[in-house]
Amino acid sequence: MVFCCTLESDVYLRNWNSLALYDEVVPAFDVLGKKSFHLGEVGNGAKMKLVVNMIMGSMMNAFSEGLTLAGRSGLNPSTLLDVLDLGAIANPMFKMKGPSMLKNNYSPAFPLKHQQKDMRLALALGDENAVPMPIAAAANEAFKKARSMGLGDLDFSAVHETLKKPDHSS
Repeated sequence: MVFCCTLESDVYLRNWNSLALYDEVVPAFDVLGKKSFHLGEVGNGAKMKLVVNMIMGSMMNAFSEGLTLAGRSGLNPSTLLDVLDLGAIANPMFKMKGPSMLKNNYSPAFPLKHQQKDMRLALALGDENAVPMPIAAAANEAFKKARSMGLGDLDFSAVHETLKKPDHSS
């Protein structure tokens, strides 16, 4: 299985179990993207995608909580974006999604319904491999709530909307 990240961060997966075939096609992938990986047996590319998307969804949920906490505690969420961009956890996702989230702009790049599906499948993969994943499970619940609010076709960053109204049930 080959995993290739393009310049636009898209992922191409191909069912090439053969390392010799991988070595033959990797020069073409090098022209298209940043890096290619031979992941071994067929199916490992799908597992890698689930793990990556599980991490991304968990990060987005935590990021949404942070933006909401900043705003409700009297901090400027835009300033939080600037501070995050300078620190050890600076990353392209926060830089790209944060400003849009503050404007309630959730034009879909990766639909929330697909993020939630990948969270669910990653949790199942964790169960199959005896890996407890409480953070991913909590994030999955937030994505499920967002879907129940009718946000499934919006960008996965719309999980932020689940935090907009204070929940006084606890």
